[in-house]
Amino acid sequence: MINLLFLFLFTSSALTSADGQCSSISIEKENLCVELAISQKEKSKGLMYRKDLTDSDGMLFIWKNENKRCMWMKNTFIPLDLGFFREDMTLIEVKVLSPRSLKSVCSSEPAKYALELSKGWFSSHNIKNNSKLVLN
Repeated sequence: MINLLFLFLFTSSALTSADGQCSSISIEKENLCVELAISQKEKSKGLMYRKDLTDSDGMLFIWKNENKRCMWMKNTFIPLDLGFFREDMTLIEVKVLSPRSLKSVCSSEPAKYALELSKGWFSSHNIKNNSKLVLN
């Protein structure tokens, strides 16, 4: 019984992001715990004011349809990778975002999803264009 309780507590805490809520996703079998940004308020705030981000945490922005997407780093203190994804959840491209930059960084083609992760995550995990995003 104690072993089951320990297992439950361990796996629950392993799937918790900085705000206490996360959704499990994967890219090329690399598992991540991401916060979802669905409402306009959530998208506007993004990862602002965060001081750090673990290698397995991030934020997934979800829109209702594909369109050219642009993001910036106002009040965001950590360097990030930004992956833009098509409606079929394949990776279009990865852009590097600099802390506190007010420069808009846009997708080169219509995107339905954008995934912000720690800078260097995509390259360090060998994630290339057309890699598939999976919502677990």
